[in-house]
Amino acid sequence: MSELISQLTNLARVTGSPEADLTIVAEGNIAVVEPGSNRFLVKASGVVMGQATDEDWVYLDLAQCSQLLADASKGGVTKKLDQAFDQILKSSTTPDGKIRKASIETMVHVVAFALMDATWSLHTHPTPVVALAASKDAAKHYSGTVFPDEAVVCGPVPLFLPYESPGLALGVGVYKGVLKYQKKYARSPGQIILGNHGLCTFGSVSNEALSTTQIAVKAAKVRVGALSSGGINFISKKDADAIAFRPDELLRRKMLAEQKKR
Repeated sequence: MSELISQLTNLARVTGSPEADLTIVAEGNIAVVEPGSNRFLVKASGVVMGQATDEDWVYLDLAQCSQLLADASKGGVTKKLDQAFDQILKSSTTPDGKIRKASIETMVHVVAFALMDATWSLHTHPTPVVALAASKDAAKHYSGTVFPDEAVVCGPVPLFLPYESPGLALGVGVYKGVLKYQKKYARSPGQIILGNHGLCTFGSVSNEALSTTQIAVKAAKVRVGALSSGGINFISKKDADAIAFRPDELLRRKMLAEQKKR
């Protein structure tokens, strides 16, 4: 377990470094499913990613969080459910048993674990991504992919979601958005763009979530550059699908994942 926590801390330090420009102050968070259990670890509220320590992670029950999220998605976010969510966050504990409140954005990670079969979930606020996500045509800017590796690593179609207040409402918005995406494309999104907010990426190992974030940030910079040069010319959906699911690219992704597990 100490190894898993060390991986969380290392990933937080990398994503929180000033040169990465992925988070600042207490922005962003990370979560991981504990192998062989129904618990997951997430960053405690208020922790600065770049200064995270092994004591800054708390446990939550995945089944309990998933049920609350499903209830809120079905019947709406009520005062009672909001209070229940707040109580769950307040009762989370560190590995050594200390009570610390979990991140308000915890439910974003619950969606990844409950619906997308991810075991690692990374949420960041990269400046170029937020710039695009805060623009008037944000959804249009994320209606396709802009270069081959974005389609391969992040998926051929990004999922853009309009702004929701951090908390249970944000979790419900992501939950519904992912279900709709899965119904339409028969797969999960590789990157989720949260309007006026940030980026969510996922993986089976920590570096997979990080590398997806890095490609997504590069793609955001390409979009910004393209907009300043006359507009974005997206790869066609047909070509994006072809490159993303080409046998050699699938093999490359598998090899990269295996290398990251070593």
